[in-house]
Amino acid sequence: MANGVPTVLTFRDILDAQAAAALLEAEGIECILANEYLVGIAWTYSTAIGGVQLQVAPDRAEEAIALLEADESASLAEVETSIPTLKGDDECARCGSNDLTMVRWSRYAVAAMLFVPLPLFIWRNRVKCRRCGNEWKPAAA
Repeated sequence: MANGVPTVLTFRDILDAQAAAALLEAEGIECILANEYLVGIAWTYSTAIGGVQLQVAPDRAEEAIALLEADESASLAEVETSIPTLKGDDECARCGSNDLTMVRWSRYAVAAMLFVPLPLFIWRNRVKCRRCGNEWKPAAA
């Protein structure tokens, strides 16, 4: 505890700490990441200094801990069900194979945007045959 501000949680990595801080701030809980910049510069010191410390006001500490410990696995199940699946009767028009996979171009577009400063509009899903490599747009649901 520094300056009367309790440390709710400690993290070895900055990204995990920033994700937790973003969650709390989205819920209206102000927080501070102590040692964030030191760990960013010399990450090897993280364990020695106690990691990146997520600190909140004393009167909001219990609420913050409850938010961070909440089980959100049901949300993950909802996301998984929203992902389009291939229908059993789908097959490759070229070779007739049922060995198909969904190709999500958004990953590739984000990776390309790291190198090209212009926005790329390749946010689409495609179906790809694993046997012959043929790709096509999935049928509209």
